[in-house]
Amino acid sequence: MNDGRDWSARLDAMRAELEGLAAEVRRLVAATVAVDAPREAIVAATRAVARVADALERHVPTPHPPRYPGGNAAVRDAADFFPFDPVIGRLSPIAPPVKVEWHDPVAVGLVRFTVPYEGPPGCVHGAIIAATFDQVFNVANLMRGVAGPTRKLEIRYRKPTPLLADLRFEGWIDRVEGREVHTLGRILHGDTVTVEAEGTFVQISHERVMQMLDAGRPAADPTAPPADDPATRNTEPETTAGRTQRVRSPGDGS
Repeated sequence: MNDGRDWSARLDAMRAELEGLAAEVRRLVAATVAVDAPREAIVAATRAVARVADALERHVPTPHPPRYPGGNAAVRDAADFFPFDPVIGRLSPIAPPVKVEWHDPVAVGLVRFTVPYEGPPGCVHGAIIAATFDQVFNVANLMRGVAGPTRKLEIRYRKPTPLLADLRFEGWIDRVEGREVHTLGRILHGDTVTVEAEGTFVQISHERVMQMLDAGRPAADPTAPPADDPATRNTEPETTAGRTQRVRSPGDGS
Protein backbone atom coordinates (compact mmCIF):
# COMPACT_ATOMS: atom_id res chain seq x y z
CA MET A 1 0.00 0.00 0.00
CA ASN A 2 1.26 3.52 -0.77
CA ASP A 3 2.25 5.71 2.16
CA GLY A 4 -0.06 8.24 3.82
CA ARG A 5 1.16 11.14 1.71
CA ASP A 6 0.28 9.37 -1.55
CA TRP A 7 -3.12 8.40 -0.17
CA SER A 8 -3.69 11.98 1.00
CA ALA A 9 -3.10 13.28 -2.51
CA ARG A 10 -5.46 10.67 -4.02
CA LEU A 11 -8.11 11.49 -1.42
CA ASP A 12 -7.90 15.17 -2.24
CA ALA A 13 -8.23 14.42 -5.96
CA MET A 14 -11.30 12.21 -5.41
CA ARG A 15 -12.92 14.22 -2.61
CA ALA A 16 -15.89 15.41 -4.67
CA GLU A 17 -16.67 11.89 -5.95
CA LEU A 18 -16.37 10.35 -2.47
CA GLU A 19 -18.56 13.09 -1.04
CA GLY A 20 -21.18 12.29 -3.68
CA LEU A 21 -21.00 8.57 -2.87
CA ALA A 22 -21.42 9.25 0.86
CA ALA A 23 -24.42 11.50 0.18
CA GLU A 24 -26.17 8.79 -1.86
CA VAL A 25 -25.50 6.14 0.80
CA ARG A 26 -26.89 8.59 3.36
CA ARG A 27 -30.08 8.75 1.25
CA LEU A 28 -30.16 4.97 1.16
CA VAL A 29 -29.87 4.74 4.95
CA ALA A 30 -32.71 7.25 5.40
CA ALA A 31 -34.92 5.33 2.96
CA THR A 32 -34.07 1.97 4.56
CA VAL A 33 -35.27 2.98 8.03
CA ALA A 34 -38.49 4.56 6.71
CA VAL A 35 -39.48 2.41 3.73
CA ASP A 36 -42.94 0.86 3.36
CA ALA A 37 -42.55 -1.02 0.07
CA PRO A 38 -43.75 -4.37 -1.32
CA ARG A 39 -41.65 -7.43 -0.53
CA GLU A 40 -40.51 -7.67 -4.16
CA ALA A 41 -39.12 -4.12 -4.08
CA ILE A 42 -37.19 -4.83 -0.88
CA VAL A 43 -35.69 -8.03 -2.35
CA ALA A 44 -34.67 -6.24 -5.57
CA ALA A 45 -33.12 -3.36 -3.63
CA THR A 46 -31.19 -5.77 -1.42
CA ARG A 47 -29.68 -7.48 -4.45
CA ALA A 48 -28.78 -4.16 -6.06
CA VAL A 49 -27.10 -2.89 -2.89
CA ALA A 50 -25.21 -6.18 -2.53
CA ARG A 51 -23.83 -5.79 -6.07
CA VAL A 52 -22.60 -2.26 -5.28
CA ALA A 53 -21.04 -3.40 -2.00
CA ASP A 54 -19.29 -6.29 -3.77
CA ALA A 55 -17.87 -3.91 -6.37
CA LEU A 56 -16.53 -1.48 -3.77
CA GLU A 57 -15.13 -4.14 -1.45
CA ARG A 58 -12.77 -5.26 -4.18
CA HIS A 59 -11.00 -1.91 -3.80
CA VAL A 60 -10.68 -1.90 0.00
CA PRO A 61 -7.00 -2.49 0.93
CA THR A 62 -5.75 -4.29 4.03
CA PRO A 63 -4.88 -2.56 6.25
CA HIS A 64 -7.19 0.30 5.35
CA PRO A 65 -5.71 3.72 4.47
CA PRO A 66 -5.28 6.42 7.14
CA ARG A 67 -8.48 8.18 8.15
CA TYR A 68 -6.88 11.64 8.17
CA PRO A 69 -5.58 13.55 5.14
CA GLY A 70 -2.28 14.77 6.56
CA GLY A 71 -0.40 17.70 5.12
CA ASN A 72 -1.16 17.30 1.41
CA ALA A 73 -4.91 17.80 1.48
CA ALA A 74 -6.62 21.13 0.86
CA VAL A 75 -7.94 21.57 4.39
CA ARG A 76 -10.55 24.32 4.47
CA ASP A 77 -12.32 23.49 7.71
CA ALA A 78 -12.65 20.86 10.43
CA ALA A 79 -14.69 18.58 8.16
CA ASP A 80 -11.77 18.44 5.73
CA PHE A 81 -9.33 17.44 8.47
CA PHE A 82 -11.76 14.78 9.77
CA PRO A 83 -13.34 13.68 6.44
CA PHE A 84 -14.59 10.32 7.75
CA ASP A 85 -15.72 11.53 11.18
CA PRO A 86 -19.13 10.00 12.11
CA VAL A 87 -20.44 13.43 13.15
CA ILE A 88 -19.00 16.06 10.80
CA GLY A 89 -17.30 14.04 8.07
CA ARG A 90 -18.73 14.74 4.64
CA LEU A 91 -17.17 11.50 3.36
CA SER A 92 -18.89 9.40 6.04
CA PRO A 93 -22.38 8.16 5.13
CA ILE A 94 -23.27 7.74 8.81
CA ALA A 95 -22.57 11.44 9.56
CA PRO A 96 -25.60 13.81 9.26
CA PRO A 97 -23.16 15.66 8.62
CA VAL A 98 -23.02 18.50 11.14
CA LYS A 99 -21.70 21.73 9.62
CA VAL A 100 -19.25 23.33 12.06
CA GLU A 101 -18.42 27.05 11.98
CA TRP A 102 -16.06 29.09 14.13
CA HIS A 103 -17.43 32.32 15.61
CA ASP A 104 -14.64 33.25 18.00
CA PRO A 105 -14.79 32.19 20.84
CA VAL A 106 -17.66 29.81 20.03
CA ALA A 107 -17.73 26.71 17.83
CA VAL A 108 -21.16 26.38 16.21
CA GLY A 109 -22.58 23.14 14.81
CA LEU A 110 -25.57 23.44 12.48
CA VAL A 111 -27.61 20.35 11.72
CA ARG A 112 -31.03 18.96 10.90
CA PHE A 113 -31.21 15.38 12.13
CA THR A 114 -33.30 13.01 10.04
CA VAL A 115 -35.16 9.80 10.93
CA PRO A 116 -32.07 7.52 11.19
CA TYR A 117 -31.03 9.54 14.26
CA GLU A 118 -34.32 9.10 16.11
CA GLY A 119 -34.43 8.03 19.76
CA PRO A 120 -37.74 8.78 21.50
CA PRO A 121 -40.53 9.24 18.92
CA GLY A 122 -39.92 12.46 17.00
CA CYS A 123 -36.75 13.29 18.97
CA VAL A 124 -33.00 13.00 18.46
CA HIS A 125 -31.32 10.03 20.18
CA GLY A 126 -29.41 11.10 23.30
CA ALA A 127 -26.24 9.27 22.24
CA ILE A 128 -26.24 11.17 18.94
CA ILE A 129 -26.48 14.42 20.89
CA ALA A 130 -23.53 13.42 23.08
CA ALA A 131 -21.40 12.48 20.08
CA THR A 132 -22.16 15.80 18.40
CA PHE A 133 -21.20 17.79 21.49
CA ASP A 134 -17.94 15.85 21.72
CA GLN A 135 -16.94 16.90 18.21
CA VAL A 136 -18.17 20.51 18.50
CA PHE A 137 -16.17 20.81 21.73
CA ASN A 138 -13.18 19.31 19.94
CA VAL A 139 -13.33 22.05 17.33
CA ALA A 140 -13.64 24.77 20.01
CA ASN A 141 -10.57 23.42 21.79
CA LEU A 142 -8.65 22.99 18.55
CA MET A 143 -9.30 26.56 17.46
CA ARG A 144 -8.08 27.81 20.86
CA GLY A 145 -4.92 25.73 20.64
CA VAL A 146 -5.74 23.47 23.60
CA ALA A 147 -6.85 20.29 21.83
CA GLY A 148 -6.74 16.86 23.42
CA PRO A 149 -8.78 13.70 24.06
CA THR A 150 -11.98 13.65 26.07
CA ARG A 151 -11.73 12.71 29.75
CA LYS A 152 -15.35 13.32 30.73
CA LEU A 153 -18.56 14.43 29.03
CA GLU A 154 -21.72 15.35 30.96
CA ILE A 155 -25.06 15.93 29.22
CA ARG A 156 -28.12 17.58 30.79
CA TYR A 157 -31.25 16.93 28.73
CA ARG A 158 -33.59 19.81 29.58
CA LYS A 159 -36.20 19.38 26.86
CA PRO A 160 -36.76 16.96 23.96
CA THR A 161 -34.63 17.83 20.94
CA PRO A 162 -36.80 17.46 17.83
CA LEU A 163 -35.97 15.60 14.64
CA LEU A 164 -36.31 17.35 11.27
CA ALA A 165 -35.67 20.75 12.86
CA ASP A 166 -32.85 23.25 12.47
CA LEU A 167 -30.60 22.92 15.52
CA ARG A 168 -27.62 24.96 16.69
CA PHE A 169 -24.94 23.36 18.87
CA GLU A 170 -22.63 25.84 20.63
CA GLY A 171 -19.36 25.05 22.41
CA TRP A 172 -16.92 27.36 24.17
CA ILE A 173 -14.03 27.00 26.61
CA ASP A 174 -14.96 27.90 30.18
CA ARG A 175 -11.51 27.56 31.72
CA VAL A 176 -8.11 25.90 31.39
CA GLU A 177 -6.53 24.43 34.53
CA GLY A 178 -3.06 23.10 33.87
CA ARG A 179 -3.49 20.40 31.23
CA GLU A 180 -7.25 20.14 31.77
CA VAL A 181 -9.62 22.04 29.49
CA HIS A 182 -13.23 22.58 30.63
CA THR A 183 -15.64 23.27 27.78
CA LEU A 184 -19.32 24.17 27.98
CA GLY A 185 -22.10 24.01 25.42
CA ARG A 186 -25.78 24.02 24.62
CA ILE A 187 -28.29 23.17 21.89
CA LEU A 188 -30.63 25.86 20.63
CA HIS A 189 -33.87 25.03 18.83
CA GLY A 190 -34.87 28.53 17.87
CA ASP A 191 -34.57 30.43 21.15
CA THR A 192 -35.13 27.33 23.31
CA VAL A 193 -32.23 25.57 25.02
CA THR A 194 -32.94 21.85 24.84
CA VAL A 195 -29.65 20.43 26.11
CA GLU A 196 -26.62 21.66 28.06
CA ALA A 197 -23.24 19.93 28.17
CA GLU A 198 -19.87 20.12 29.89
CA GLY A 199 -16.70 18.37 28.81
CA THR A 200 -13.27 17.87 30.35
CA PHE A 201 -10.36 17.34 27.99
CA VAL A 202 -6.63 16.72 28.45
CA GLN A 203 -4.23 18.84 26.42
CA ILE A 204 -1.53 17.09 24.45
CA SER A 205 1.11 18.50 22.14
CA HIS A 206 0.68 18.83 18.39
CA GLU A 207 3.40 16.22 17.92
CA ARG A 208 1.51 13.68 20.04
CA VAL A 209 -1.71 14.41 18.13
CA MET A 210 0.09 13.62 14.89
CA GLN A 211 1.50 10.46 16.45
CA MET A 212 -2.02 9.34 17.42
CA LEU A 213 -3.20 9.95 13.86
CA ASP A 214 -0.38 7.89 12.41
CA ALA A 215 -2.01 4.54 11.69
CA GLY A 216 1.38 2.89 11.44
CA ARG A 217 2.32 3.46 15.07
CA PRO A 218 1.11 1.47 18.09
CA ALA A 219 -1.62 3.02 20.20
CA ALA A 220 -0.63 4.59 23.51
CA ASP A 221 -2.47 6.23 26.38
CA PRO A 222 -3.04 9.75 24.97
CA THR A 223 -3.75 11.27 28.38
CA ALA A 224 -0.47 10.18 29.98
CA PRO A 225 2.25 12.89 29.96
CA PRO A 226 5.55 11.98 28.29
CA ALA A 227 8.01 10.66 30.87
CA ASP A 228 10.71 13.09 29.75
CA ASP A 229 8.51 16.19 29.61
CA PRO A 230 9.48 18.43 32.56
CA ALA A 231 6.39 20.57 32.06
CA THR A 232 4.13 17.66 33.04
CA ARG A 233 6.07 15.98 35.84
CA ASN A 234 3.96 17.56 38.58
CA THR A 235 0.78 15.49 38.83
CA GLU A 236 -0.99 17.84 41.24
CA PRO A 237 -3.85 19.79 39.61
CA GLU A 238 -2.90 23.35 38.77
CA THR A 239 -5.75 25.53 39.98
CA THR A 240 -4.07 28.70 41.20
CA ALA A 241 -5.10 32.01 39.70
CA GLY A 242 -1.81 32.26 37.87
CA ARG A 243 -2.37 28.94 36.08
CA THR A 244 -6.10 29.06 35.43
CA GLN A 245 -7.44 30.71 32.28
CA ARG A 246 -11.18 31.39 31.97
CA VAL A 247 -13.12 32.28 28.84
CA ARG A 248 -16.48 33.99 29.13
CA SER A 249 -19.52 32.20 27.75
CA PRO A 250 -21.45 33.71 24.81
CA GLY A 251 -24.31 34.67 27.08
CA ASP A 252 -22.49 36.40 29.93
CA GLY A 253 -22.19 39.86 28.43
CA SER A 254 -18.71 39.51 26.97
